[in-house]
Amino acid sequence: MNAPVTNTKLQPREASTPRLVNVLSSPKRIRVRFDGQTIADSRDVLVLRSNHFLPIYFFPAEAALASVLKPSGHRDPHEIGGERQYWDLDSGDRRTANAAWTFVSPPDEELHPLAGRIAFVWNAVDQWLEEEEEVFVHARDPYARIDVLHSTSHVRVWFDGELIADSRRPVLLFETHLPTRYYIHPDDVRLDRLVASDSNTRCPYKGIASYWSGRLKDGSIARDIAWSYRDPIDEIPKIKGLIAFYPQAVDRIELDGETVS
Repeated sequence: MNAPVTNTKLQPREASTPRLVNVLSSPKRIRVRFDGQTIADSRDVLVLRSNHFLPIYFFPAEAALASVLKPSGHRDPHEIGGERQYWDLDSGDRRTANAAWTFVSPPDEELHPLAGRIAFVWNAVDQWLEEEEEVFVHARDPYARIDVLHSTSHVRVWFDGELIADSRRPVLLFETHLPTRYYIHPDDVRLDRLVASDSNTRCPYKGIASYWSGRLKDGSIARDIAWSYRDPIDEIPKIKGLIAFYPQAVDRIELDGETVS
């Protein structure tokens, strides 16, 4: 029996972040599309959220298109919800194994509202919509907040023993449960030490990220040490075209003289 498709990994959380799990009601109309048809559509969607796994939408059973759900026989344990049972999605022209699931009997009383509801493996279907806006990568956490603030703090980045970014006009991005990111104007970056990468990723809150690799002094390349949002979603315009570095990919990043992680 095929195992379900793995979802996108979480970004690293702050070490001090306490563990949380709760279930929220979403006021949005959520839809799922598969093989050219809508297979789930509801304004009565619950969101299982935690800082230890990605948010998950749960649909009422009657909101899912029963004709495409075929019991797969696969079961596995969930880290907090107990045993899960799976369905294949079968449109007649296309079948995807273990693409939908439900909790058999969630042990935690807080998770009881999810009993009988159906979740879909995110990347096993073709498209997710909140109202008329497509959502990428994973469900949006209703409590996730992003603050993007102009700053006069002094940010410096070292790479391969050299200073490659030095700015007193960074834009700081604060995202719930994630490390602060320091976005730097390209004029304050040694662009001769960066090489445009063919990598890109999507963020459901910020948009499509393009990546930069670092050129080492010996001519070799350290892949994907920094990223930019050339066209961030409308809610996050302040970081457009700026560059942020992964602390673990460079020698160090300093904020007002102190090394940050």
